[in-house]
Amino acid sequence: MKLTLKSLQNEFNAYQNPESEKEKDIVKAAEDVFAELGFSGATTAELAKRAGVTERTLFKYFPSKMDLYRRVLSGLLLSTILPGHMSDLKERLQSLKPNFKEWYVTILKARYTAVAKEPQKLKLLLGALLFSKEFSEIFGNLWKINLYDTSVEAIEYFQQMGEIRKDLDPNQIVRASFSLAASFLITKFVLAPKYPIDPNKEIETLFIIFYQGIKNEI
Repeated sequence: MKLTLKSLQNEFNAYQNPESEKEKDIVKAAEDVFAELGFSGATTAELAKRAGVTERTLFKYFPSKMDLYRRVLSGLLLSTILPGHMSDLKERLQSLKPNFKEWYVTILKARYTAVAKEPQKLKLLLGALLFSKEFSEIFGNLWKINLYDTSVEAIEYFQQMGEIRKDLDPNQIVRASFSLAASFLITKFVLAPKYPIDPNKEIETLFIIFYQGIKNEI
């Protein structure tokens, strides 16, 4: 079955209304396993073990590993990303603060707090984007409409207010901003979760690097 937004929406109905507690347990365990091991690394034996069921029971509910993965992705996209992370971020992007620094820092701190509550969801998202071209396209379209275009409008506003250079393309500013923020979150929660990073100091420094650069003014 081709992965589409419509198919994920159909799967989401089943995600919200599992047939039994056992099915619910399987999906919950699968979210953790796929986040840790990715689709390729997650075996049906491990999925069943984490859910506390036999592989036979697992296949009773989900005929294949891909069927289970689709169910997990539907929850990730429609239960976590769209109504949670994406809608919250869009609202913050539209709520322009008195100055660019407060706007930028507030958004990045909110992203850190949101991801810190469910860091496995970030791993799950990254794995899905790398593994599934179809999911990547679905997510990318939603991201552009909800976040990218909104961010460009916000940057254009701050350019008009004279807080950001007008000779720079707002699209390039937005891409640089997202890249920097994503790198910070991925480093903290995926690559080096045990590394002692003070998030407040890190975010303040990121703002300085992004806004002022690292050139030594003589």
